[in-house]
Amino acid sequence: MRRGAFAVALLGLMLLAGCFGPTNASWGADNGGVEVDFDRAATSITSNLGPSEERLEDLEAVGCSPGESEMGTDKSLPVKFTGYLAASQLYASHTDAVKGIGAAVTTSVAIQSMSFSQASQTLEGEGARVDLKDWNDPLNPQTGAGTVDLDEINSDEDTRWYILGLIPTTESIQDGMLSLGEWHQPVSVEGYLVASNASNAYGYHSSQTVSDDCTVLIGNQNREQLFVMVTTIHLDGATVSSNGESDDEWVHGDVPILGRTGFVLMFFIVGIGGAVASFILSKMFVMKGARDTMKTLLGQVGLDNIKKVKQDVKKAKSSGMSSPTSRKAEQRSEMKREKKQAPPKSSKESGLSGFDMDSILSDDSDSTPIGSSSGGSSVVVTSAAKEMESSAPSSVQSEVWDAPQRSSSAPTSVTSSQPTSQPQEHFSSVAPSRTSSPPPSQPKKKKAVRKRRAAAKPVEEEAPVYEPAPAEKETFDDAEEFSDFSF
Repeated sequence: MRRGAFAVALLGLMLLAGCFGPTNASWGADNGGVEVDFDRAATSITSNLGPSEERLEDLEAVGCSPGESEMGTDKSLPVKFTGYLAASQLYASHTDAVKGIGAAVTTSVAIQSMSFSQASQTLEGEGARVDLKDWNDPLNPQTGAGTVDLDEINSDEDTRWYILGLIPTTESIQDGMLSLGEWHQPVSVEGYLVASNASNAYGYHSSQTVSDDCTVLIGNQNREQLFVMVTTIHLDGATVSSNGESDDEWVHGDVPILGRTGFVLMFFIVGIGGAVASFILSKMFVMKGARDTMKTLLGQVGLDNIKKVKQDVKKAKSSGMSSPTSRKAEQRSEMKREKKQAPPKSSKESGLSGFDMDSILSDDSDSTPIGSSSGGSSVVVTSAAKEMESSAPSSVQSEVWDAPQRSSSAPTSVTSSQPTSQPQEHFSSVAPSRTSSPPPSQPKKKKAVRKRRAAAKPVEEEAPVYEPAPAEKETFDDAEEFSDFSF
Protein backbone atom coordinates (compact mmCIF):
# COMPACT_ATOMS: atom_id res chain seq x y z
CA MET A 1 0.00 0.00 0.00
CA ARG A 2 2.79 2.38 0.87
CA ARG A 3 4.63 1.59 -2.36
CA GLY A 4 1.50 2.32 -4.35
CA ALA A 5 0.93 5.63 -2.57
CA PHE A 6 4.55 6.61 -3.12
CA ALA A 7 4.34 5.79 -6.83
CA VAL A 8 1.14 7.85 -7.21
CA ALA A 9 2.71 10.79 -5.35
CA LEU A 10 5.84 10.62 -7.52
CA LEU A 11 3.74 10.56 -10.68
CA GLY A 12 1.73 13.55 -9.47
CA LEU A 13 4.90 15.52 -8.74
CA MET A 14 6.20 14.79 -12.22
CA LEU A 15 2.95 15.97 -13.77
CA LEU A 16 3.07 19.13 -11.65
CA ALA A 17 6.73 19.81 -12.38
CA GLY A 18 5.79 22.72 -14.61
CA CYS A 19 3.73 24.27 -11.83
CA PHE A 20 6.65 24.22 -9.39
CA GLY A 21 9.30 25.14 -11.97
CA PRO A 22 10.40 28.66 -12.87
CA THR A 23 7.94 30.95 -14.63
CA ASN A 24 8.72 33.53 -17.26
CA ALA A 25 6.94 36.41 -18.92
CA SER A 26 4.41 35.60 -21.61
CA TRP A 27 4.83 36.55 -25.23
CA GLY A 28 2.57 39.20 -26.72
CA ALA A 29 1.76 42.76 -25.67
CA ASP A 30 -1.96 41.96 -25.51
CA ASN A 31 -1.34 39.15 -23.01
CA GLY A 32 0.44 41.38 -20.53
CA GLY A 33 3.88 40.29 -21.71
CA VAL A 34 6.51 41.48 -24.12
CA GLU A 35 6.61 41.57 -27.91
CA VAL A 36 9.61 42.37 -30.11
CA ASP A 37 9.62 43.10 -33.82
CA PHE A 38 13.28 42.47 -34.50
CA ASP A 39 15.00 44.23 -37.37
CA ARG A 40 18.67 44.99 -37.35
CA ALA A 41 18.06 48.45 -38.69
CA ALA A 42 14.94 49.39 -36.75
CA THR A 43 13.70 47.17 -33.94
CA SER A 44 10.47 47.98 -32.08
CA ILE A 45 9.65 46.68 -28.59
CA THR A 46 6.37 46.75 -26.65
CA SER A 47 6.43 45.67 -23.01
CA ASN A 48 3.62 45.38 -20.45
CA LEU A 49 5.78 43.85 -17.74
CA GLY A 50 5.94 47.09 -15.76
CA PRO A 51 3.16 49.16 -14.19
CA SER A 52 2.65 50.95 -17.51
CA GLU A 53 3.21 50.05 -21.11
CA GLU A 54 6.64 50.78 -22.57
CA ARG A 55 7.16 51.35 -26.31
CA LEU A 56 10.57 51.56 -27.92
CA GLU A 57 10.96 52.29 -31.61
CA ASP A 58 13.81 52.29 -34.14
CA LEU A 59 16.39 50.48 -32.01
CA GLU A 60 19.52 49.62 -33.99
CA ALA A 61 21.29 46.28 -33.51
CA VAL A 62 25.08 46.25 -33.04
CA GLY A 63 26.95 43.23 -34.46
CA CYS A 64 30.43 42.19 -35.48
CA SER A 65 32.48 40.94 -38.42
CA PRO A 66 34.98 38.06 -38.30
CA GLY A 67 38.57 39.25 -37.86
CA GLU A 68 37.51 42.72 -36.71
CA SER A 69 37.59 43.90 -33.10
CA GLU A 70 35.25 46.80 -33.61
CA MET A 71 31.49 46.42 -33.50
CA GLY A 72 28.91 48.52 -35.26
CA THR A 73 25.36 48.73 -36.58
CA ASP A 74 26.66 47.85 -40.01
CA LYS A 75 28.01 44.49 -38.83
CA SER A 76 25.81 41.51 -39.61
CA LEU A 77 27.01 38.78 -37.27
CA PRO A 78 25.81 38.46 -33.69
CA VAL A 79 28.23 38.74 -30.78
CA LYS A 80 28.81 35.96 -28.20
CA PHE A 81 28.89 35.69 -24.42
CA THR A 82 30.35 32.34 -23.37
CA GLY A 83 31.11 30.98 -19.91
CA TYR A 84 29.79 29.35 -16.77
CA LEU A 85 26.23 30.29 -15.72
CA ALA A 86 26.49 31.13 -12.02
CA ALA A 87 23.13 32.86 -11.42
CA SER A 88 19.98 33.92 -13.27
CA GLN A 89 16.70 35.73 -12.70
CA LEU A 90 13.52 35.21 -14.74
CA TYR A 91 10.99 38.05 -14.74
CA ALA A 92 7.24 37.71 -15.01
CA SER A 93 6.90 41.44 -14.25
CA HIS A 94 8.95 44.49 -13.25
CA THR A 95 8.76 47.04 -10.48
CA ASP A 96 8.08 50.75 -10.89
CA ALA A 97 11.82 51.51 -10.79
CA VAL A 98 12.47 49.70 -14.07
CA LYS A 99 11.89 52.02 -17.01
CA GLY A 100 12.78 52.17 -20.69
CA ILE A 101 14.49 49.26 -22.33
CA GLY A 102 14.97 47.55 -18.97
CA ALA A 103 11.20 46.86 -18.93
CA ALA A 104 11.69 44.66 -22.04
CA VAL A 105 14.17 42.33 -20.27
CA THR A 106 12.65 38.95 -19.47
CA THR A 107 15.77 37.23 -18.05
CA SER A 108 19.01 38.43 -16.43
CA VAL A 109 22.10 36.22 -16.16
CA ALA A 110 25.49 36.32 -14.46
CA ILE A 111 28.06 34.41 -16.57
CA GLN A 112 31.66 33.88 -15.56
CA SER A 113 33.70 34.36 -18.71
CA MET A 114 35.53 31.22 -19.90
CA SER A 115 35.51 28.85 -22.85
CA PHE A 116 32.59 26.52 -23.35
CA SER A 117 34.71 23.40 -22.94
CA GLN A 118 36.24 24.73 -19.73
CA ALA A 119 32.80 25.55 -18.37
CA SER A 120 31.63 22.03 -19.26
CA GLN A 121 34.45 20.51 -17.26
CA THR A 122 33.65 22.52 -14.12
CA LEU A 123 32.24 20.19 -11.52
CA GLU A 124 29.31 21.05 -9.33
CA GLY A 125 30.59 22.83 -6.24
CA GLU A 126 33.85 23.86 -7.82
CA GLY A 127 32.41 26.77 -9.79
CA ALA A 128 31.44 30.19 -8.54
CA ARG A 129 28.58 30.27 -6.06
CA VAL A 130 26.43 33.38 -5.88
CA ASP A 131 24.21 34.26 -2.94
CA LEU A 132 21.44 36.17 -4.70
CA LYS A 133 19.35 38.48 -2.51
CA ASP A 134 17.63 40.85 -4.89
CA TRP A 135 17.68 41.41 -8.63
CA ASN A 136 15.05 43.99 -9.43
CA ASP A 137 17.38 46.00 -11.63
CA PRO A 138 18.22 43.71 -14.61
CA LEU A 139 21.84 44.85 -14.72
CA ASN A 140 22.52 45.35 -11.03
CA PRO A 141 22.06 42.22 -8.87
CA GLN A 142 22.30 42.44 -5.09
CA THR A 143 24.27 39.52 -3.71
CA GLY A 144 25.53 38.44 -0.31
CA ALA A 145 28.01 36.00 1.11
CA GLY A 146 29.33 33.56 -1.46
CA THR A 147 32.40 32.81 -3.44
CA VAL A 148 31.62 35.85 -5.60
CA ASP A 149 29.88 39.11 -4.69
CA LEU A 150 28.61 40.41 -8.02
CA ASP A 151 27.85 43.96 -6.89
CA GLU A 152 31.39 44.34 -5.54
CA ILE A 153 33.35 43.17 -8.58
CA ASN A 154 36.07 45.60 -9.58
CA SER A 155 39.51 45.69 -11.10
CA ASP A 156 40.97 43.71 -8.24
CA GLU A 157 38.76 40.70 -8.95
CA ASP A 158 40.45 37.60 -10.29
CA THR A 159 37.47 36.52 -12.40
CA ARG A 160 35.63 38.28 -15.20
CA TRP A 161 31.86 38.50 -15.47
CA TYR A 162 29.01 39.26 -17.86
CA ILE A 163 25.89 40.79 -16.30
CA LEU A 164 23.36 40.66 -19.13
CA GLY A 165 19.78 41.79 -19.53
CA LEU A 166 18.33 39.46 -22.19
CA ILE A 167 15.59 40.62 -24.58
CA PRO A 168 13.98 37.87 -26.72
CA THR A 169 13.71 38.50 -30.46
CA THR A 170 11.13 35.74 -31.12
CA GLU A 171 8.57 33.73 -29.19
CA SER A 172 10.74 30.62 -29.47
CA ILE A 173 13.60 32.44 -27.75
CA GLN A 174 11.25 33.64 -25.04
CA ASP A 175 10.09 30.08 -24.38
CA GLY A 176 13.70 28.88 -24.36
CA MET A 177 14.64 31.41 -21.67
CA LEU A 178 13.41 28.86 -19.16
CA SER A 179 16.53 26.81 -19.88
CA LEU A 180 18.55 29.50 -18.09
CA GLY A 181 16.67 28.87 -14.87
CA GLU A 182 19.09 26.04 -14.09
CA TRP A 183 22.33 27.40 -12.64
CA HIS A 184 25.87 26.01 -12.84
CA GLN A 185 25.98 24.92 -16.44
CA PRO A 186 27.94 25.96 -19.52
CA VAL A 187 26.17 28.46 -21.75
CA SER A 188 26.81 30.61 -24.82
CA VAL A 189 24.41 33.47 -25.61
CA GLU A 190 24.38 34.99 -29.09
CA GLY A 191 22.70 38.25 -30.03
CA TYR A 192 23.06 41.94 -30.76
CA LEU A 193 23.84 44.86 -28.54
CA VAL A 194 21.64 47.95 -28.57
CA ALA A 195 23.03 51.12 -30.10
CA SER A 196 22.64 54.43 -28.26
CA ASN A 197 22.95 58.02 -29.36
CA ALA A 198 24.59 58.98 -26.07
CA SER A 199 28.12 57.88 -25.26
CA ASN A 200 28.71 55.53 -22.31
CA ALA A 201 24.95 54.93 -21.84
CA TYR A 202 24.11 52.40 -19.12
CA GLY A 203 23.58 48.99 -20.70
CA TYR A 204 23.99 50.15 -24.30
CA HIS A 205 26.91 49.59 -26.64
CA SER A 206 29.68 52.14 -26.18
CA SER A 207 33.34 51.11 -26.40
CA GLN A 208 33.14 47.30 -26.20
CA THR A 209 35.28 45.20 -28.52
CA VAL A 210 35.22 41.59 -29.64
CA SER A 211 37.70 38.84 -30.34
CA ASP A 212 38.15 37.12 -33.67
CA ASP A 213 35.25 34.73 -32.95
CA CYS A 214 32.95 37.70 -32.05
CA THR A 215 33.19 37.03 -28.30
CA VAL A 216 32.77 40.28 -26.37
CA LEU A 217 35.87 41.20 -24.40
CA ILE A 218 35.63 42.37 -20.77
CA GLY A 219 37.22 45.68 -19.78
CA ASN A 220 39.43 46.63 -16.88
CA GLN A 221 36.62 46.56 -14.35
CA ASN A 222 36.22 42.82 -14.90
CA ARG A 223 32.48 43.24 -15.49
CA GLU A 224 30.36 44.06 -18.52
CA GLN A 225 26.74 45.12 -18.00
CA LEU A 226 24.81 45.08 -21.30
CA PHE A 227 21.37 44.69 -22.87
CA VAL A 228 21.36 41.93 -25.47
CA MET A 229 18.73 41.14 -28.09
CA VAL A 230 19.08 37.34 -28.08
CA THR A 231 18.92 35.27 -31.26
CA THR A 232 20.43 31.93 -30.09
CA ILE A 233 21.29 30.14 -26.83
CA HIS A 234 23.69 27.18 -26.80
CA LEU A 235 23.59 24.72 -23.92
CA ASP A 236 25.41 21.48 -23.25
CA GLY A 237 23.70 19.16 -25.73
CA ALA A 238 20.83 21.51 -26.64
CA THR A 239 20.10 24.70 -28.55
CA VAL A 240 17.44 27.39 -28.35
CA SER A 241 17.01 28.86 -31.83
CA SER A 242 14.96 31.77 -33.18
CA ASN A 243 12.70 29.58 -35.29
CA GLY A 244 12.61 26.60 -32.90
CA GLU A 245 13.64 24.14 -35.60
CA SER A 246 17.16 23.22 -34.56
CA ASP A 247 18.14 19.56 -34.64
CA ASP A 248 18.86 19.60 -30.93
CA GLU A 249 16.20 22.16 -30.02
CA TRP A 250 15.72 22.55 -26.30
CA VAL A 251 12.16 22.01 -25.07
CA HIS A 252 10.87 22.69 -21.60
CA GLY A 253 10.88 19.45 -19.64
CA ASP A 254 13.35 17.82 -22.00
CA VAL A 255 15.85 15.32 -20.60
CA PRO A 256 19.34 14.92 -22.05
CA ILE A 257 20.07 11.73 -24.01
CA LEU A 258 16.67 10.17 -23.27
CA GLY A 259 14.46 13.07 -24.25
CA ARG A 260 10.95 13.63 -22.98
CA THR A 261 9.46 10.58 -24.70
CA GLY A 262 12.27 8.34 -23.56
CA PHE A 263 12.02 9.63 -20.02
CA VAL A 264 8.25 9.01 -19.88
CA LEU A 265 8.71 5.49 -21.25
CA MET A 266 11.52 4.82 -18.81
CA PHE A 267 9.34 6.04 -15.97
CA PHE A 268 6.51 3.71 -16.90
CA ILE A 269 8.82 0.76 -17.51
CA VAL A 270 11.08 1.23 -14.52
CA GLY A 271 8.66 2.92 -12.15
CA ILE A 272 5.41 1.03 -12.63
CA GLY A 273 7.13 -2.17 -13.74
CA GLY A 274 9.44 -2.03 -10.75
CA ALA A 275 6.48 -1.47 -8.41
CA VAL A 276 4.65 -4.49 -9.85
CA ALA A 277 7.78 -6.61 -9.66
CA SER A 278 8.37 -5.54 -6.06
CA PHE A 279 4.81 -6.45 -5.15
CA ILE A 280 5.14 -9.87 -6.72
CA LEU A 281 8.46 -10.53 -5.01
CA SER A 282 7.18 -9.39 -1.62
CA LYS A 283 4.13 -11.64 -1.99
CA MET A 284 6.39 -14.58 -2.89
CA PHE A 285 8.53 -13.96 0.19
CA VAL A 286 5.46 -13.79 2.43
CA MET A 287 4.08 -17.05 1.03
CA LYS A 288 7.44 -18.75 1.40
CA GLY A 289 7.65 -17.65 5.03
CA ALA A 290 4.13 -18.93 5.67
CA ARG A 291 5.00 -22.30 4.12
CA ASP A 292 8.13 -22.59 6.22
CA THR A 293 6.18 -21.80 9.39
CA MET A 294 3.50 -24.35 8.51
CA LYS A 295 6.12 -26.97 7.80
CA THR A 296 7.70 -26.32 11.19
CA LEU A 297 4.37 -26.58 13.02
CA LEU A 298 2.79 -29.49 11.14
CA GLY A 299 5.78 -31.37 9.83
CA GLN A 300 6.19 -33.01 6.46
CA VAL A 301 3.54 -35.65 7.19
CA GLY A 302 0.94 -33.00 7.97
CA LEU A 303 1.73 -31.13 4.79
CA ASP A 304 1.38 -34.33 2.78
CA ASN A 305 -2.00 -34.98 4.37
CA ILE A 306 -3.13 -31.44 3.57
CA LYS A 307 -2.09 -31.88 -0.04
CA LYS A 308 -3.99 -35.15 -0.21
CA VAL A 309 -7.11 -33.54 1.22
CA LYS A 310 -6.88 -30.78 -1.38
CA GLN A 311 -6.58 -33.33 -4.14
CA ASP A 312 -9.56 -35.28 -2.79
CA VAL A 313 -11.62 -32.11 -2.65
CA LYS A 314 -10.75 -31.29 -6.24
CA LYS A 315 -11.65 -34.81 -7.37
CA ALA A 316 -14.94 -34.65 -5.49
CA LYS A 317 -15.83 -31.32 -7.08
CA SER A 318 -14.95 -32.60 -10.51
CA SER A 319 -17.16 -35.67 -9.95
CA GLY A 320 -20.13 -33.51 -8.99
CA MET A 321 -20.10 -33.86 -5.22
CA SER A 322 -20.94 -30.87 -3.11
CA SER A 323 -19.41 -29.80 0.15
CA PRO A 324 -21.39 -29.58 3.44
CA THR A 325 -21.30 -25.83 3.20
CA SER A 326 -22.84 -25.83 -0.25
CA ARG A 327 -25.46 -28.38 0.83
CA LYS A 328 -26.43 -26.27 3.79
CA ALA A 329 -26.71 -23.26 1.54
CA GLU A 330 -28.96 -25.21 -0.83
CA GLN A 331 -31.14 -26.38 2.05
CA ARG A 332 -31.51 -22.84 3.32
CA SER A 333 -32.46 -21.62 -0.12
CA GLU A 334 -35.04 -24.43 -0.50
CA MET A 335 -36.52 -23.60 2.90
CA LYS A 336 -36.79 -19.96 1.93
CA ARG A 337 -38.53 -20.90 -1.33
CA GLU A 338 -40.97 -23.20 0.52
CA LYS A 339 -41.77 -20.46 3.00
CA LYS A 340 -42.47 -18.07 0.16
CA GLN A 341 -44.66 -20.63 -1.66
CA ALA A 342 -46.57 -21.80 1.45
CA PRO A 343 -50.16 -20.33 1.75
CA PRO A 344 -50.72 -17.86 4.53
CA LYS A 345 -52.19 -19.20 7.75
CA SER A 346 -55.83 -18.48 8.60
CA SER A 347 -56.30 -15.56 10.88
CA LYS A 348 -58.98 -17.43 12.87
CA GLU A 349 -57.53 -20.42 14.67
CA SER A 350 -58.95 -22.53 17.45
CA GLY A 351 -57.96 -21.46 20.88
CA LEU A 352 -57.85 -25.05 22.15
CA SER A 353 -54.79 -27.05 21.22
CA GLY A 354 -55.62 -30.54 20.04
CA PHE A 355 -59.29 -29.67 19.44
CA ASP A 356 -60.07 -29.90 15.74
CA MET A 357 -63.09 -27.81 14.84
CA ASP A 358 -62.89 -28.77 11.17
CA SER A 359 -63.45 -32.47 11.88
CA ILE A 360 -66.50 -31.64 13.96
CA LEU A 361 -68.03 -29.25 11.47
CA SER A 362 -67.31 -31.58 8.56
CA ASP A 363 -70.29 -33.87 9.27
CA ASP A 364 -73.23 -32.27 11.05
CA SER A 365 -75.87 -34.73 9.89
CA ASP A 366 -74.59 -37.70 11.87
CA SER A 367 -73.56 -35.88 15.04
CA THR A 368 -75.68 -35.59 18.14
CA PRO A 369 -74.99 -33.14 20.96
CA ILE A 370 -74.63 -34.42 24.49
CA GLY A 371 -76.29 -32.30 27.07
CA SER A 372 -74.40 -30.85 30.00
CA SER A 373 -75.44 -29.86 33.48
CA SER A 374 -75.94 -26.28 32.38
CA GLY A 375 -78.45 -27.29 29.75
CA GLY A 376 -76.30 -26.32 26.74
CA SER A 377 -74.63 -28.54 24.18
CA SER A 378 -70.84 -28.66 24.53
CA VAL A 379 -69.82 -32.04 23.02
CA VAL A 380 -70.83 -33.54 19.69
CA VAL A 381 -71.05 -37.27 19.18
CA THR A 382 -70.19 -38.41 15.70
CA SER A 383 -71.41 -41.48 13.84
CA ALA A 384 -68.15 -43.31 14.49
CA ALA A 385 -68.65 -42.92 18.22
CA LYS A 386 -72.19 -44.21 17.89
CA GLU A 387 -70.99 -47.33 16.08
CA MET A 388 -68.42 -47.99 18.79
CA GLU A 389 -71.12 -47.59 21.39
CA SER A 390 -73.44 -50.03 19.64
CA SER A 391 -70.71 -52.63 19.30
CA ALA A 392 -69.90 -52.55 23.03
CA PRO A 393 -71.80 -54.84 25.51
CA SER A 394 -74.87 -53.43 27.15
CA SER A 395 -73.48 -53.78 30.65
CA VAL A 396 -70.42 -51.76 29.73
CA GLN A 397 -72.61 -49.17 28.10
CA SER A 398 -74.77 -48.85 31.19
CA GLU A 399 -71.71 -48.36 33.38
CA VAL A 400 -70.09 -45.91 30.98
CA TRP A 401 -73.12 -43.77 30.54
CA ASP A 402 -74.30 -43.94 34.12
CA ALA A 403 -72.28 -40.97 35.28
CA PRO A 404 -73.25 -38.60 32.46
CA GLN A 405 -76.90 -39.54 32.95
CA ARG A 406 -76.69 -38.73 36.63
CA SER A 407 -74.99 -35.42 35.96
CA SER A 408 -77.85 -34.22 33.83
CA SER A 409 -79.77 -31.52 35.59
CA ALA A 410 -83.03 -32.05 33.69
CA PRO A 411 -84.60 -35.55 34.07
CA THR A 412 -85.78 -36.93 30.77
CA SER A 413 -88.23 -39.79 31.43
CA VAL A 414 -88.98 -39.67 35.15
CA THR A 415 -92.59 -38.83 36.11
CA SER A 416 -93.78 -38.01 39.60
CA SER A 417 -96.89 -36.71 41.29
CA GLN A 418 -94.81 -34.96 43.87
CA PRO A 419 -93.97 -31.26 43.51
CA THR A 420 -90.87 -30.54 41.52
CA SER A 421 -87.77 -30.77 43.68
CA GLN A 422 -85.10 -28.17 43.75
CA PRO A 423 -82.39 -28.42 41.05
CA GLN A 424 -79.44 -30.57 41.90
CA GLU A 425 -76.33 -28.64 42.94
CA HIS A 426 -72.72 -29.55 43.37
CA PHE A 427 -71.96 -31.61 46.39
CA SER A 428 -69.51 -29.04 47.69
CA SER A 429 -72.20 -26.40 47.97
CA VAL A 430 -75.15 -28.50 49.16
CA ALA A 431 -73.54 -30.77 51.74
CA PRO A 432 -75.80 -30.84 54.83
CA SER A 433 -74.54 -29.44 58.07
CA ARG A 434 -74.07 -31.66 61.07
CA THR A 435 -76.45 -29.67 63.31
CA SER A 436 -79.44 -30.13 61.07
CA SER A 437 -81.60 -33.15 61.72
CA PRO A 438 -81.21 -35.98 59.21
CA PRO A 439 -84.09 -36.49 56.89
CA PRO A 440 -86.29 -39.52 57.35
CA SER A 441 -84.85 -42.57 55.79
CA GLN A 442 -86.42 -43.65 52.58
CA PRO A 443 -85.82 -46.72 50.52
CA LYS A 444 -83.18 -46.21 47.94
CA LYS A 445 -84.18 -46.62 44.39
CA LYS A 446 -82.12 -46.91 41.33
CA LYS A 447 -82.31 -44.18 38.78
CA ALA A 448 -83.37 -45.00 35.35
CA VAL A 449 -80.61 -45.33 32.83
CA ARG A 450 -81.40 -44.86 29.21
CA LYS A 451 -79.11 -46.70 26.93
CA ARG A 452 -78.03 -45.22 23.65
CA ARG A 453 -77.59 -47.27 20.60
CA ALA A 454 -76.07 -46.65 17.22
CA ALA A 455 -78.10 -44.70 14.76
CA ALA A 456 -77.98 -47.59 12.34
CA LYS A 457 -80.00 -49.88 14.74
CA PRO A 458 -82.57 -47.73 16.44
CA VAL A 459 -84.31 -49.79 19.15
CA GLU A 460 -86.81 -48.12 21.39
CA GLU A 461 -87.03 -49.37 24.94
CA GLU A 462 -89.27 -47.98 27.54
CA ALA A 463 -87.46 -47.16 30.70
CA PRO A 464 -89.22 -48.10 33.97
CA VAL A 465 -90.86 -45.25 35.75
CA TYR A 466 -90.00 -44.73 39.39
CA GLU A 467 -91.60 -42.29 41.71
CA PRO A 468 -89.18 -40.10 43.62
CA ALA A 469 -88.99 -40.17 47.39
CA PRO A 470 -91.04 -37.60 49.26
CA ALA A 471 -87.96 -36.14 50.82
CA GLU A 472 -87.48 -32.39 50.45
CA LYS A 473 -83.77 -32.59 49.88
CA GLU A 474 -81.74 -35.22 48.15
CA THR A 475 -78.85 -36.70 50.05
CA PHE A 476 -75.71 -38.25 48.64
CA ASP A 477 -74.58 -41.69 49.25
CA ASP A 478 -70.95 -42.62 49.90
CA ALA A 479 -70.90 -44.60 46.69
CA GLU A 480 -72.42 -41.82 44.68
CA GLU A 481 -70.78 -38.88 46.38
CA PHE A 482 -68.11 -38.42 43.71
CA SER A 483 -70.05 -39.71 40.75
CA ASP A 484 -71.16 -36.34 39.48
CA PHE A 485 -68.35 -34.49 37.75
CA SER A 486 -70.38 -31.87 35.94
CA PHE A 487 -69.13 -28.37 36.59
